[in-house]
Amino acid sequence: MTMFRLSDEQRRYFYTLCSDGNITRAAQRLFLSRQGLSRSMRELEKSLGTSLFVRGKRGVTLTSAGRILLRHLREEDRAWENCMTALRVIEGEPELVRVGLLSMFVGYEQKRRLLSRFERNGELRIEIVDGDHDVFWEAIAAGNMECAVTIRPPDHLGIPCVDLGKGAIEVLLSRDDPLAQKQTVDFTRDLRGKAVVQTSPYKGRLYEAVFRSHGILSEPILHDRNLMLAQVSARHHCFIIQAEYAADLVNDEVCRRPLVNVPFEMSSVLVLRPDLSPLALEVARAIAAPYSVSPT
Repeated sequence: MTMFRLSDEQRRYFYTLCSDGNITRAAQRLFLSRQGLSRSMRELEKSLGTSLFVRGKRGVTLTSAGRILLRHLREEDRAWENCMTALRVIEGEPELVRVGLLSMFVGYEQKRRLLSRFERNGELRIEIVDGDHDVFWEAIAAGNMECAVTIRPPDHLGIPCVDLGKGAIEVLLSRDDPLAQKQTVDFTRDLRGKAVVQTSPYKGRLYEAVFRSHGILSEPILHDRNLMLAQVSARHHCFIIQAEYAADLVNDEVCRRPLVNVPFEMSSVLVLRPDLSPLALEVARAIAAPYSVSPT
């Protein structure tokens, strides 16, 4: 194999395709044609002299060579970020710890408590970042974020995580929705023909086939909790959510009910950089504390 170094463009394309696992979706995120992304990845494979992806009808998966490349690229990214952190410390700058928290689930008060807990620590500066699950995973894998609360990432990403929730799932409904009269809502029977609000593009793609097979409609909207609650209360749509977050979203117009017979998991986890600094680990432990778990 001849000496070769990826360009920034090839690296970005490769990361995005690894994250999405689908050429069409990855091309859309990159504002490329499907053919253009496929051609770029085949040229990369030719330059490396090995296949990186197994291409199938349902998408692409990494080969052994692809997993090796992904692992080494992430190690390189983290090494550079660690270098920059060390340089900032030498210059007397506080260590930056970036935390991914979805504003849909983590409210103002929880964020305020996290920031106030460390506000007197002059060696540390916390930056809270909003986004989507796959965006957080990419940032952590690249060393651009220290930890985030998300759903469980795909195994092939190899990102360390700590379970936060028990995996129970609930559904938010308008209080005058007929389904609100039930003690529990059955996914396979009661939601047929119903519109489920989707605030996460990643989860919308992830569950799209399941919803379609059960006759459930998907209604994508902006990532905004007030807009989501308005859709549920005014239009009798519903919103599927982890049980540990549902209570904070209930109001005079919206109620929660246990959702049973759900054909997928939606457990909450704290995802972590594998090389957390002692200060970043302290922040991660503060986030996990209310769930009675502790990252090590």
